[in-house]
Amino acid sequence: MALSNYKSTQVELNVPNKVLGTSISGVTGSEYWDHANGSADPWYSGSGTKKYYRWEIVMTVTAQSHGSHLTRDDFTFNGLDIVVGDWVAMATSGLCWKVISVTAKTTNSVTVVVEDWLRYNTFRASTGNGAPTTGSAVVFSLNEKGVPMLDPLPTTVSSSFYPTVASRFEYLNPQQNYVLEQTAHGLSKGDIVAVTSAGFVKANTSTMSKMVGVVTEAGPGPNQFMIMPNNQIIDFEPAIPGSQGDYIYVSGTGEFTTSDTSKIAFLKLQDAIPTVLTGNIDGPTVPNGHTIILNDQSISFSASGNANATQMATQINSHTSNTSVVANTTPTPTVINSDGPNTIYGLVGGYTPFSAYIDSGSGNTLVNFTTNGSQYAGVSTPEDMVTDINAAGIPNLTATSTTTVLTLTEANGNAINIYNGNADTGGYNYVGSSNVSGLNATTSATGTERLKLTRSNGGPIDIFESTEYFRNNVGIASGHTGMFPLAMNIEQGIRTGGTTLVGTISARDALSAQAGDQAYVTNAGDGEWALYLYTGGSWVEISNQDSATVDAKTLTTTFTMPAGGFGNSSTNNLGNISQGRKITAVSVEVHTAFSGYSGGTLPNIEVGTISDPDVFCDDVSNDLTDATDFMCFPEFVHPSTASDELVIRARCNHYQASAGNVTVKVTYV
Repeated sequence: MALSNYKSTQVELNVPNKVLGTSISGVTGSEYWDHANGSADPWYSGSGTKKYYRWEIVMTVTAQSHGSHLTRDDFTFNGLDIVVGDWVAMATSGLCWKVISVTAKTTNSVTVVVEDWLRYNTFRASTGNGAPTTGSAVVFSLNEKGVPMLDPLPTTVSSSFYPTVASRFEYLNPQQNYVLEQTAHGLSKGDIVAVTSAGFVKANTSTMSKMVGVVTEAGPGPNQFMIMPNNQIIDFEPAIPGSQGDYIYVSGTGEFTTSDTSKIAFLKLQDAIPTVLTGNIDGPTVPNGHTIILNDQSISFSASGNANATQMATQINSHTSNTSVVANTTPTPTVINSDGPNTIYGLVGGYTPFSAYIDSGSGNTLVNFTTNGSQYAGVSTPEDMVTDINAAGIPNLTATSTTTVLTLTEANGNAINIYNGNADTGGYNYVGSSNVSGLNATTSATGTERLKLTRSNGGPIDIFESTEYFRNNVGIASGHTGMFPLAMNIEQGIRTGGTTLVGTISARDALSAQAGDQAYVTNAGDGEWALYLYTGGSWVEISNQDSATVDAKTLTTTFTMPAGGFGNSSTNNLGNISQGRKITAVSVEVHTAFSGYSGGTLPNIEVGTISDPDVFCDDVSNDLTDATDFMCFPEFVHPSTASDELVIRARCNHYQASAGNVTVKVTYV
């Protein structure tokens, strides 16, 4: 059974709260919790003191009158309005259970399966008994913040009802303690969780931009985990586009889209879980001309006589574009129930070990019955047999039980044949004479069909009719068993960008970034760091090692006479400038006039490159025999398309001067 959260968009304009007074007349335990919370969990299925956490309850419902014409039935709520995601609370104690499936419902009688969500009631009671009881109860819904809506309260509630219910949802609010599900998720308490196309993962530097929250509990069980969300998680009606892990953007026309418009509104957390309603009537028919309103669409069935399941499916599907509902027929499941009194021991059970073969259309599958002790030491009873049968993994076959009855269900309506393997230690076989299972050895295929309705976007399937003929003769009532897609709101499309440290450009490009994020690259390809900004479509360099300190930088070198070496000149490298930089000025500052030089040419400075030594400042621009400053303004730009940085050189033509001192400065931006 899929994880069913509450619907986050319950509130509708001019529709009052649904708060129904009920009376519970029957409570039957249906399922134990399978996963221990620690080695000493006293209440899970493997414990000798195990307690149910799911029950089937039968309720009589008192209709709630109101003033709205917009509800399923005008001016009233009744049993047909109880849906998956509602809650049931005892009117006296205020203890609550979540409705996880609806078995049957009429206007005044409803049978549902409820769950002690997160086993709150189980661990609240010193005995571990979290079961509902017979007596007065209340059915209610939660709002988008996970708060119970309890106005108007039935008069049957006690004075402690409201404080108890309110405290329960303050302690474990489903919006603030959001439970998500993923098979073998591998997450631990304290992990930061991100969502990707592969599902929920522990966040790292490449997925941090899609962080959704922090794990507060790595459970319940191996496939669920609880998070404290970064922001409100909401569902969508109608469904939003895209897949799990996608950003959802706002288009220029105000529509949701997965195309990058740089206007992120949501992060999609989970795809829709379809709503599926299957009738419980074999070979259903409705009279010619019978009309239902399916999701606000009127459908009148036509046939020569009664319309059968196939004809109903065809006519429902002709309106799918308006209802979002697809109909088909499905085989009636084959169901076998054990007969305990006719077993060799007078109850369903055998002394382990023993075995049997089950064939439900996929060939014989050996089932070894070794699990025991749920009721009697060394004895496999219905609950123990369920464990071993389901562990065998027989396609489309499911085993369920009460404490006394074993039930096998084959979903496709195939025949079920059971053959004996090894007898139990008392010498008795699984089926046949003197058997231990209480099951028939041969059960024929059903040969009949039922009507099935599916809404793939997870929304409700609402059915209205002037009579209850369709519900009674097809066995389908209004229901909502699925979930709309889940997404996390990114408020107003505005977010705080983060900076991620990576080593290379390729590592930068591998980041899952969104507009406003920055990447600090320690080696941008030239051995120097660079800082980039993601615009939503590309990375743009905003700074690097050469430009980060100031807007303008200076390269400097000094020549002091006499110069070493030989010849009439000396050359110094001032440094490198990167692509896209502009040389704005060259200054020649003569601190001590040059003297003692030879020849008739005055000492001077040339500034340029290896290929063009005086391109930035030539020899006629300065005179080193004069103690003053000289300036050149080349206004040169090193092309951004250049493959390498530019080496700047200064040559001092000193002509073997015996004294003199000069500083050369190159300024670039």
